[in-house]
Amino acid sequence: MELRQLKYFLSAIRHGSVGAAADEHYVTQPAVSIQLKKLEEELGEKLFSRRGRRIVPTPAGQIVVSQGEEVMKRLASLAGSVRELTGMQRGELRIGTIDAASIYVLPRVFRSFRSAYPGIDINVEVAESARLVGDLTAGKIELAIVTLPLKGDAFEMMPIYEDRMVLVVHPRHALAGIKKRVLKAVAETGLITYPAHSTTRGIIEDVFRRNGLPLRAAMEVTSPEAIKRLTEAGLGASVLPLPLVAGEIRRGALRRLPTGSVRFVRILGMIHRKQDVLSPPARTFLDIVIGKMDVRSKRRIRTGREE
Repeated sequence: MELRQLKYFLSAIRHGSVGAAADEHYVTQPAVSIQLKKLEEELGEKLFSRRGRRIVPTPAGQIVVSQGEEVMKRLASLAGSVRELTGMQRGELRIGTIDAASIYVLPRVFRSFRSAYPGIDINVEVAESARLVGDLTAGKIELAIVTLPLKGDAFEMMPIYEDRMVLVVHPRHALAGIKKRVLKAVAETGLITYPAHSTTRGIIEDVFRRNGLPLRAAMEVTSPEAIKRLTEAGLGASVLPLPLVAGEIRRGALRRLPTGSVRFVRILGMIHRKQDVLSPPARTFLDIVIGKMDVRSKRRIRTGREE
């Protein structure tokens, strides 16, 4: 079996057309047809049939597709290793990150990576943790920075950043002058906060729960930047990462509410699938993260109770 036969077959099945496979590989349609016929002769089975204008794999063809794609992945990994040995002159880094981390956690890591490997294209997806986990599972990205913890054991998880969060309101909001029992007042008023299914929302709710307070969401918003803008507009209180609102607090656009010994803390972590063999760009990026970030071992983050 020749490698080009497998490439042509996978391409033809993917596009549903021998002609499209020929176009993809810059050869003639008869050349592809000849190689597909040789592949069938060598395996002793018909590998595809026609349905209208499309070709579809037979049961034997489905086996070739499944195992053939795995062969191609291994070859891609081999090519990646060679690029690593030659200094990673070409390639792609596919990474996902939550919104906040893209703003104040990763820029210096990206600068170091880009400076050392200018030939590597960086493809960054910014989304909520749940979506990033799904894209990681689907193989759309290799690494992701999400809010920990995650359920299950399918991922390698490396805590990289302790993200301190603070309670803020507009300076003229009714809650701005409260000095005591702040959490109780906020719980009664409601919070502009993350969606109910998000890990960060769960962390915030847990702090209120530890203080015997049910949390009501006045508004649910996916983007922390949008939450900040709505809070600046005086629409309510919110709990947001300190680096994200520090400038607004200094300028007086937002006021930080006192919470005593109560702490809102989330841990951001780099994750990847255990079963995946990371590409050289992904492995190198991971090494830079370890060197640049304050990588911590897993530990319990304690929150106080409101006095």
